[in-house]
Amino acid sequence: MAGRTDIAEQLKELISSLKEQGILDEKFDEVMRRLKDERNPRFAVEIINHFYGDAENNLEELTDLSVLPIMDYPQLTNLALSLKDACSSFGCSRMAIACGELRDASEAKNKEGCLMVLEHIRREYAVLQKNLNQIAQFTVIKGTFPV
Repeated sequence: MAGRTDIAEQLKELISSLKEQGILDEKFDEVMRRLKDERNPRFAVEIINHFYGDAENNLEELTDLSVLPIMDYPQLTNLALSLKDACSSFGCSRMAIACGELRDASEAKNKEGCLMVLEHIRREYAVLQKNLNQIAQFTVIKGTFPV
C-alpha cells in the first residue's frame, strides 16, 4: 500500500510541476476527472494515446505543407487551429500557445516565421509526449487516474 501512496504522490508532484512550467493547465485535471472510470483505470492511457495520434497526424500534415515551394496558408492556418483546439481541450497549454503563434505567422503569410514556429511546436510536442508518457506509466502502476 505504501508503494501506491508513493506513486500517487510522485504523480501529483509531476502534474504540479508540469503546471508550474506551463506545459499543462487546470483543463488537464478537468479532462482526467471527466474520464474517470474505476472499472477501467487504463482509460486515461487510451485517451493520451488518442491525443498522440491526432497530434502526430496534424504535425505530419503541417510538416508536409511546410516543405511545399508555395505554402497553402489557409490550410496551414486550419491545421494550426485544429491542433491548438485539441491541445487547449486537453490542457496542454504551452503547445496550444505555440499553435496560436503558427496560426498568426500563417495568417501573416510569413513562411520563415511558420517554419520557426513549426520547429518550436515539434520541440514542445516532444516535451509534452515525454511527460504524458510518464503520467500514463504512473497511472498504470497506480491503477487509477492521475486526479
